[in-house]
Amino acid sequence: MLDALFLALFFLMLFSPVLLGVAVVLVAHTVVGVARGRKPRATTLWGKLSVTGACVAMAIYGSGLWSGGFFDFADPEDRCGLEGYGYSPAPSSMWPLHNTECLGESGRVDLVPAFVNPLIYLGICLFAAGVVGLIISRRRRAHVERAPSP
Repeated sequence: MLDALFLALFFLMLFSPVLLGVAVVLVAHTVVGVARGRKPRATTLWGKLSVTGACVAMAIYGSGLWSGGFFDFADPEDRCGLEGYGYSPAPSSMWPLHNTECLGESGRVDLVPAFVNPLIYLGICLFAAGVVGLIISRRRRAHVERAPSP
């Protein structure tokens, strides 16, 4: 079970640029369609928002794994030395992403960039808003189709 999780996170890390590309293509497709005068259905827009949010969250999480050195197979002392810091063993966290093994002059240094966790939460919020909007728009559409015509 743990091996499957490791493998899934490893592939998530490798395919994070592809996921970010999917999100950019979805946004560009929507913007170009609206600029050309097409009026997409509400369910389509909410669906694209949820997929975009999920792709952004997964891509940023994968890039945080990459930049935080979670799958770096070198010794932690070497990784901290390459960054110019000393090594001090400390626990790392997979949620939210933190890797504070390195010790700088002012204290522990997190190897995961500061923008990673807020962008993950933003992607999750976009996904949740898209799913809620999709459910509401589908119910409204079903209600309008069931309404008796005069």
